[in-house]
Amino acid sequence: VTAKDKGSGKEQSISITGASTLSDNEVDRMVKDAESNAAADKEKREKIDVKNQAETLIYQAEKQLGELGDKVAADDKAKVEGFTADLKAAVEQDDTPAIKATLEQLQQALYAAGASVYQQAGAEGASAGTSGGNGNGASAANSSADDVIDAEFTESK
Repeated sequence: VTAKDKGSGKEQSISITGASTLSDNEVDRMVKDAESNAAADKEKREKIDVKNQAETLIYQAEKQLGELGDKVAADDKAKVEGFTADLKAAVEQDDTPAIKATLEQLQQALYAAGASVYQQAGAEGASAGTSGGNGNGASAANSSADDVIDAEFTESK
């Protein structure tokens, strides 16, 4: 880069060059080291991902049980709490195979607990909707929803 000072008219020049202190042999060795460690890095990343999934599921399970409260059947709640405790222990011990197995079990238990709660809510809603009428054949629950618009949404690319 060459620059001229406007005030004095002097010209100054600076040159920047890339200086590598590594020989070609050292660069090749570093590339080979990186390639040989790729499998270990992949395994380490998988362990971290599984652990993160487990911690997220533990949080979701505790939150779901807290929100649903007494709506969850006692046996479903006990299963979820048991698998949550097992998963916490596996995470603390950093036991990836146990984390994977318990993660799957907790997911299934949460699904079953949630499905039973929604089935109960659906059955209660259906019986409440058919028992009360407003005189014109429509239930009271449906007559208050006159401002609801039913629509379909499709995305085109």
